[in-house]
Amino acid sequence: MRKRLAVLIGLLLVITSLFTAGCGKGGSGEVTSENLEKVSEFEGGRLYRAGKIYVAQLNGNYREMGRQYGGLMESQIRHFYAEAVDGYFARNGSLPRATIEEEFTKSYSIYPARFQQMLEGMEETSGMSLQQLIMVDNAVYLPLLVSMSGMCSFAAAWGDYTGGGPLVCARSFDYYPEFKEYNDTLTVVVLNPDDGSRSVATIVNAGQIGAMSVFNDANLAMGVHDGTPSGGQVELTGAVPTMIGNVSIFLDSSDIEMARAYMLSTLPRIAVIANVADPQAAHTFEKTTCACKERGGQEDGLLVATNHFIEPTWDLKTPEGVSTHESADVQDSIMRYNGLLSLGEQYRGKIDAAVMMQILDVPISEGGPTRPTTMYQFVAVPAELQLWVKACNYQDWVLVELGELFN
Repeated sequence: MRKRLAVLIGLLLVITSLFTAGCGKGGSGEVTSENLEKVSEFEGGRLYRAGKIYVAQLNGNYREMGRQYGGLMESQIRHFYAEAVDGYFARNGSLPRATIEEEFTKSYSIYPARFQQMLEGMEETSGMSLQQLIMVDNAVYLPLLVSMSGMCSFAAAWGDYTGGGPLVCARSFDYYPEFKEYNDTLTVVVLNPDDGSRSVATIVNAGQIGAMSVFNDANLAMGVHDGTPSGGQVELTGAVPTMIGNVSIFLDSSDIEMARAYMLSTLPRIAVIANVADPQAAHTFEKTTCACKERGGQEDGLLVATNHFIEPTWDLKTPEGVSTHESADVQDSIMRYNGLLSLGEQYRGKIDAAVMMQILDVPISEGGPTRPTTMYQFVAVPAELQLWVKACNYQDWVLVELGELFN
């Protein structure tokens, strides 16, 4: 009997070890991709680098993920705060800092609870106050207090345009020139929540939660643009901040139908153009503070979006009654849009991730999307959970295997 019990225990130990070895990489959940170099570990979260791009993998509940974020990236968050917040107010001394901080704190008060918990966790480990972290999360809005900017580009190809290969999508994030100086804090943040939500990845500066480029483990990818050149500059102050809303959508969306439902049933704080791709197709949602309209690709298998609305039923005018399509910003957007369409046709049947990177590398002077103000770019293959990131003037294209980082 004793011998039989020992054999049974031995078998159980073997079976247990086999199951354990099958969970994550080597049973530890660590990523072993040759493209990632491990930098540090904190309370179950891990910090890697892909070239010079930081990759923070956060795991657990939202407070735990916040604690990991703050503990792993304390120095980078402080650096970004010094440059993008303190530095910005120093360069723009006429801005009423106290009033702006108060307004951003009001915005924080309507963050979904999970994101408030993340920031509270970051406060516990980053050595920064909650007010400072709120400013970090909203730093991207500071230049908009002086003037609007609309210069981003998005493209997706599938079907005939990829020669039957998987859908590939890409975006160019163009912003104010000073933001390119912050590329030394550019980070892919991966959230692996334990509450049943999807795993999500974002491209942000260190310390930020809200994002304009978002991906999830349901094979969805999104790039959101400024839509004010067509949609006007009206602000819906009671709405959840747009970048926080983007992350919420992808935490909760298991397919394009769920993402569409969110898009059609929520209003943005300012007019935006949200481009969403899954492995089959890409879709654009043109949103003002009072309406949302969806459109598909210009050709079967090719979708391009810049910063103007294209869905034909819009009839948008300035307060003076002039069509928004006559503005200089829309004309600039149309030029980029036509350039990307032309490049898509040029490479029809051959577009894969490598070709899409070539397309994004084409400068604006030659009909491409890259301009002096381009901060970063991404190329993604949603079906394979692959993401390539380029930080202009800082890091050339580097691969981040999201599938290994999602739990």
